[in-house]
Amino acid sequence: MNPVRYEDYRPTERPSYQEELEEVVAQVARRTRVSVERETAGRAVRTAHGKTYGLLKATVTVGENPGFHGQGIFARPTVYDAVVRYSNGLGHLRPDHQLGAACGMGIKLFGVVGPSLLDDERDSCTFDFNLINNDVFFANTAYDYMVIEDLFAELPEALVDPARRKTWMAEFLTRRQTLTDPGSWLWDELLAMLSFTAVPRRNLLSYTYNSMGAFRYGDHIAKIRTVPTAASLSSLTHQIVDVRADNEAFRRTLVAEAAERDHSFDLQVQLNTDLARMPVDNTSVKWPEELSPWVTVARVDLPRQDIGGDDNLAAADATSITPWRSREEHRPIGEIQRVRQEVYRRSSIERHRINGQERREPAGSAELLG
Repeated sequence: MNPVRYEDYRPTERPSYQEELEEVVAQVARRTRVSVERETAGRAVRTAHGKTYGLLKATVTVGENPGFHGQGIFARPTVYDAVVRYSNGLGHLRPDHQLGAACGMGIKLFGVVGPSLLDDERDSCTFDFNLINNDVFFANTAYDYMVIEDLFAELPEALVDPARRKTWMAEFLTRRQTLTDPGSWLWDELLAMLSFTAVPRRNLLSYTYNSMGAFRYGDHIAKIRTVPTAASLSSLTHQIVDVRADNEAFRRTLVAEAAERDHSFDLQVQLNTDLARMPVDNTSVKWPEELSPWVTVARVDLPRQDIGGDDNLAAADATSITPWRSREEHRPIGEIQRVRQEVYRRSSIERHRINGQERREPAGSAELLG
């Protein structure tokens, strides 16, 4: 089956979208400001992916990708300097056993030609992928995000407390009683949210990480993921992440693995072949692999390195990752992706302002990691 052409996708924008987006941005900015006191760290913390586990030097090697898969930055063999940041998905700085296992892998490429999609850094030569260890997301519109982000801030306590769990899920499902017709309730989104609770606690280098949202892929549409290579997966020696025995189990395991050996991932794309069964505007639905298999278009290599110092965590915390630090050939698409554009940018601006950090894209991995 041939992939869908990008020009055949028709984005829609509801009349209330801009007003809802502005409220979401204001809401995230408020939560960022109060995080200084809430997280007692003496600095502003991200409202999502607040706890960093480490920043690693990487190389991304693009292979020969013929036909449909040779698009945009994947059109010809290239080697990119890069960094990879690992983090927890929640917006808290707590011991690992008080956080879930939803974790992120952010990849930043350096030396990518062409103007960035971010208006305030058009000449930046960086390109980001923000990925998470699940294949579905739990919000699809600006209004969903506005309500759900507020509920998201209650996690993980809301789902642990038996008294709050049922009311929390009811509020999520009905978007706090704003959806009165059961046919419009957020079933896909609720199931997507609950799927995060089933993610096992494992070595960060053993997960598959997904974009969840869709992107333009040159002439086509795709999702992106990373999968550890078979050799890399079999080489892991720290399989157990015991968060009860170690409050910093995820980081210590990552530090140990990084110091002992090289690691590698296949970077893969899944082309959209059916807009009805592989919806762009519903990120809570997994795209069936029987309609379109994942195909490797590049490789991410993490050389053996020492990331154990506090300076590594400081560099990781200052590193900004957004799906909109991209190029026109890989424009994020779908309403929730458009929401991320301004939310991520304004959140980063506010956090860097409060923390007194310069907000500037680095020229290469050596600038961050030496």
